Amino acid sequence: MTAADPASPTAPPLRTAPALPLRSRLAAAIRRLLLATSAGLVLAGIVHIVTILLIPVLSESDAAHAYAALGAGGQAELVRAGDARGLPLPREDDPATVTAVCSYDLSAGPMRVVARAGTLPLALTLHRQGGGTLYAITDRAAIRGVLEFVVMTQEQRDERDARDEEGEAARELRVVSDSERGLIVVRVLARLPSDRADAEALASGVACGMAD
Repeated sequence: MTAADPASPTAPPLRTAPALPLRSRLAAAIRRLLLATSAGLVLAGIVHIVTILLIPVLSESDAAHAYAALGAGGQAELVRAGDARGLPLPREDDPATVTAVCSYDLSAGPMRVVARAGTLPLALTLHRQGGGTLYAITDRAAIRGVLEFVVMTQEQRDERDARDEEGEAARELRVVSDSERGLIVVRVLARLPSDRADAEALASGVACGMAD
């Protein structure tokens, strides 16, 4: 049978799907866009809810909460790597620096901080709850080898100022904290490994107790 034979079968012609009208294509594109937008909004809502639920957990991990019990005995307590209490190290932790912390709660009254200068560089910083440094002082400001200041709220400062005798300057250094709770961080530089024991003694020797 030859190609010219009229009886030979022939393949049916290919048919292409009719093109969708422009209006149908636009409607389908809009539906896809709305579906993607809805999915994005739902996902954003889930993330927002999870973030809100995590806020108490995250706040418990900040330094003020982690160190809240330190200094309850009236002395700054050392914070170091491998601590059995699992305390986090300060962000600015330096291997050559010994750190001790004393937390404060001014709801019961002002706190007096007393540090004795030694042969190693010593610095104290005051941190409000939630972050931020309020005050810093070093052993260069020591008077007869002693650094001393009182931490208080503005209201407590006003009351203390009112009790001062007229014309007489306050005999104590008064530091105002804008939050009732916070931390006093003591840092002592151990220049040599052999200085570490002395640095720890100096840092943990800082007293922090009620002022009155």
